[in-house]
Amino acid sequence: MKTVLSMMALVAMPSMAWAHSGHNGIGLFHHLQDLLPIVAAIFIVAAYMLWKKHR
Repeated sequence: MKTVLSMMALVAMPSMAWAHSGHNGIGLFHHLQDLLPIVAAIFIVAAYMLWKKHR
């Protein structure tokens, strides 16, 4: 529980909440548009593997 509270406190800090200069995004996930195709591909492959395993 202490770890979760510590991590929540770090995320809530203003210095960590804003994206670095040159971006218009806010938050830790301002690179989501760059990573979304990779995350989607991993999700699709994992879902296919689980579907194949339980079929």
